[in-house]
Amino acid sequence: MSRQLSLQLSPVIAFYQVHVAEAEELLIAWRHPLHLPDDQYPTGRPYRRPFGSMAFVMEDRGRRAAVVVLASTVNASVSKPHGLHRYNTVDLARIARSPHRRDQRCLRAVLRIARDYLAPLWLGTYPNWDARSAELCGQPQIAALSSTSLPGTPGAMYRFDGFDRLRTSTGSKGGGHQRPSAANAIHDGARGLWVYRYPRPLRPADA
Repeated sequence: MSRQLSLQLSPVIAFYQVHVAEAEELLIAWRHPLHLPDDQYPTGRPYRRPFGSMAFVMEDRGRRAAVVVLASTVNASVSKPHGLHRYNTVDLARIARSPHRRDQRCLRAVLRIARDYLAPLWLGTYPNWDARSAELCGQPQIAALSSTSLPGTPGAMYRFDGFDRLRTSTGSKGGGHQRPSAANAIHDGARGLWVYRYPRPLRPADA
């Protein structure tokens, strides 16, 4: 089959849902700051979220170019003044690109795809989440997509794409049921909470 015909029959750019283990593999291989090797994890820090997660890979003509992980929010309350909580907000837990030169400017496009096309897929994935969302909101819905900028970064990608920074804070130091955040060791440990509020909540018909 010729290359031209192959491109006509196959997507040039495509997103695929993958197992979280594959996303973890890429986050480590691409040296995401939260997944660098340390004394405890010499081959790279694993992805550890004790809640639901959905992972997606972007491919460029079959080559893995970016990865996205959506997850349930870490905290039950996201922002009380804005009415945002675990059951109407989905967290963009990870977004990363490959170090390949072709992918240097892809993250803004990946962020928009995640916001508008991948986030709605959360609805219907976790029946218990849907049930609790319906109990609190009248029907299952996603009012916002949240994400956290890494310490030492200005969060420009979020700022210029419709996200509002609600606060800056440091992560858990550990203790109880919480592990210390890997972000504590980056720069000053302070990260920004960014939220994109949908013009109207996403509902099952949007999934």
